[in-house]
Amino acid sequence: MISEKILRQFIAVAESLNFGRAAERLHIAQPALSYAVGKLERHLGVRLLHRGRGGVSLTPAGHTFLADSERLLQQIGHAVEQARAAAHGKAGKLTIGFLGTCGYGLMPRLVEHFRGVCPDVELQLFEMSTLEQLAAFADQRIDLGILRTPFFGPQDDLETHLLTTDALVAALPAGHPLSGRDRITVSDLKDAKFVVFGRDHVPAAYASLMALCLGSGFHPTIIQECAQVSSMLSVVAAGTGVGIVPGDLLALKHQRVRFVPLSATHPASRVEVSLAWRKDSDHAGARNFVACARACLEA
Repeated sequence: MISEKILRQFIAVAESLNFGRAAERLHIAQPALSYAVGKLERHLGVRLLHRGRGGVSLTPAGHTFLADSERLLQQIGHAVEQARAAAHGKAGKLTIGFLGTCGYGLMPRLVEHFRGVCPDVELQLFEMSTLEQLAAFADQRIDLGILRTPFFGPQDDLETHLLTTDALVAALPAGHPLSGRDRITVSDLKDAKFVVFGRDHVPAAYASLMALCLGSGFHPTIIQECAQVSSMLSVVAAGTGVGIVPGDLLALKHQRVRFVPLSATHPASRVEVSLAWRKDSDHAGARNFVACARACLEA
C-alpha cells in the first residue's frame, strides 16, 4: 500500500532532482530517503527516476506519477478539510422537511440566513405535512423538520423549538364579495363552501378550521379536501370555495386568490410553527441550523 508519506518523499525528490536537498527539506537522512524511493519503484514495478553522474531526472513514468501524486495529495487535503468542516456543521448534507405553507415566507428567510453562515452545507429540502415529517423522523430520512405543534400524540424522541405563531387568514377567490375587505370575521363565511386540508393528511389544520367555525356558531360546508396548499389554492382560484390558511401565505401574490386577515380571538385562530430534531441527533449541521433560525427570528 502506498502511503501519503512516501508520496511526499517522492514529490520532494522529483521537485528538487537532488536526494540531498530533498532529504534536508524532509528532515530525514539521505540514505533513508533513497531507500524509500527505491522501495516505491520496486512496489510499482517501474523506474521513476534516472540516477547518474549528471544527477537525477524523471522518467516518463516519473512525470506521470508526479502529477498524479500531487493531485492525490490535494484530494486528501480537501477530504480532511471537508471532514473537519462537517464535524463542525460547516459542510456535508442537511435534510429538512418543511410545511408547504411555510415555503412562501418563513422557510426562505431561514434558508437564506443559514446559507450566509454555512454556505458549503448542501441543503436538501422536502415539502411534507407534519404527519409525513414525523414518519420521516422515525425512519431517519430527515435531520430537521419545520412543522405544526403541539403534536396530537407524544413524540418523546423529538426536541422542538417554537419559531413563530401564525395567525390564520381567509383565502378567497378574487371575485368573492368579501375579497376587497381589509379584515373579516369567521362568521362572515358561515354560508360559504369550504376547501380544507384533509382530516387524515393534515389533522391539525382540519381541527383548527372546525374549532373556528363551531366557535363562531356554524358547522362548515366542506366540498373538497386537499393534501397540499398548492392544490387548495388552485381550487379556491377556480371559485369553487374558500379556505382558511396560515398567515405566512400573505407573502404570496396570487392573481386569482385574495388573502384576508381574520378578526378572531379563538385560540384556534393562531397556529404554532416549530423546528424539530431528534434528541439523539449528533448532526452538527442541524445544530447550526437551529442556532441560525433562532438568530434570524430574533434579529
